[in-house]
Amino acid sequence: MSVPTLADSFRHLACLAEVRGDPGARTLRAVQTHLDRLTPAALSALIEAARAPSKPDLPDMDRPAADRVREAVTLGAEPLIRAARARVPLLHRLLLERNAITHDEAATLARDHGVVTLGDLQAFLAEPRSSRLPTVMHARLKSAASALAAELRPVPLGRACEVLGACLDATVRLAGVDAGMIAGDARRFEPLVDHLVLAARSPHPSATVDAVTASRPVDDVLHRTARRALVSVRGTEVDIRVAAPDEFGTMVFAATGAPGHVAHMRRRRSGLDLCAREEDVYARAGLPWIPPELRNDSGEIEAALAGRLPRLVERTDIRGDLHMHSTYSDGQDTVEAMLRAAAALGYEYAAITDHSENAAASRTVMPDQLARQRDEIERLRPLFPSMEILHGLEVDILQDGRLDCADAILERLDIVLASLHDHSGQGPEALTRRCLRAIHHPLVNVITHPSNQIVGRRPGYSMDFEAIYAAAAGTGTALEIDGAPSHLDLDGAHARAAVAAGVTVTIDSDCHRASGLERQMTFGIGTARRGWVEARNVLNTRPMHEVKAFIRAKRVPVG
Repeated sequence: MSVPTLADSFRHLACLAEVRGDPGARTLRAVQTHLDRLTPAALSALIEAARAPSKPDLPDMDRPAADRVREAVTLGAEPLIRAARARVPLLHRLLLERNAITHDEAATLARDHGVVTLGDLQAFLAEPRSSRLPTVMHARLKSAASALAAELRPVPLGRACEVLGACLDATVRLAGVDAGMIAGDARRFEPLVDHLVLAARSPHPSATVDAVTASRPVDDVLHRTARRALVSVRGTEVDIRVAAPDEFGTMVFAATGAPGHVAHMRRRRSGLDLCAREEDVYARAGLPWIPPELRNDSGEIEAALAGRLPRLVERTDIRGDLHMHSTYSDGQDTVEAMLRAAAALGYEYAAITDHSENAAASRTVMPDQLARQRDEIERLRPLFPSMEILHGLEVDILQDGRLDCADAILERLDIVLASLHDHSGQGPEALTRRCLRAIHHPLVNVITHPSNQIVGRRPGYSMDFEAIYAAAAGTGTALEIDGAPSHLDLDGAHARAAVAAGVTVTIDSDCHRASGLERQMTFGIGTARRGWVEARNVLNTRPMHEVKAFIRAKRVPVG
């Protein structure tokens, strides 16, 4: 090895260690500095000594430094560099792979500017301080950030909450942590989460970071400072922020986003003061606290200034669940198990609504099985004296807009849901006609997951939603906000437009297993709150007699 080769290798290793915030970076830098000073003869002697099986002391090196030199000489520096690059944040790995930055520039970004995620990079490039970078480096970073934003796949909300939940459970149990919460996109119930963030409060942030990085869910530490750790959990990056009590509110506010909302608030205050509570952050800006689900810079600050923030629907408003499945179709639990779980949640009513025969589900309920299911429900009613059970069906809307179940069967059901599961290769006009025909059917009470989006896999159908909203409001047909993580549909934007058009919505779990009822209802409520939905807009916040009246009003039109 030549002096530049070995010295440069240790410089690269030191840079990568600095990106991670690894204390071992000091040793690597010391080795690099020492190697830079050696003559060729001294380097040759050092390499020979490092190769010796007897492991003699290396001149002018302590034990940790000597061990690293022996490792590099014996194994080769390149494998060590590859291994080190595999343990830095994903952003840095990708930037290095694209030759968008050098190892030295990677260390500068992480060490001097705190840039370790794509969100960090985007925020940094939007700030005036980024202009102090060399022009060529700034241009490379800007181009790479744009490309990565288009290429990186976000994490579906359901998966993100599973990972964050595991981290949160472990974090709040740590000594010294007196509060913890999910922040970032997941706190705002974004269907797709770009950045998983957890916030913790501790009077000793640095010690808490040490404890968090050593906790069980953490597979690897990709970056750490005294108040932040970027860790790998189940193959996913999680950004854990720790703040002292007197600044926790400001940290949580900034970590929750969205960036446009935070920027708008910064402009109102020419920056952000350090506050213990989020409410104080808003109060100092002359505003009431704004719920996280509204923080999308879509008029929420103007509404807050005017005193027109909605009273968003809450979990305590929900009286029942009108969409769940059992083993009669593709559910994993029996009717009784689903009902027991619903009753345990304190629901006043629950609807069993399995898939009809033409659904693409793995199992469907055939018409002749509905009678058996109805009899089973009748036998179960005495077991749930405080909860009314509705027997329903989720029917498919066929290619011409007809339902895949005869009216004579539907008339005997307590509630009928209709779904546009299969687009059949049709365009927006045909899909809209199908949906409108179902809405106008006198036995259809709810259109479930109306756009049929599959989160992270395909967008919802393109349809004339204004016509759909008008028809739903005019006929007394509810549109669903589906809490299944794969749907979250209507999404926030459509839900907001729907209730503004006078539509009654339902918030349902669309659950296929008893253990998921609460979780999926929570996702549904969060999605509804993103749409500025209030309890008064939601059918299943109403008592049973009002729900029945809603259903009856369409089946027997007045006059």
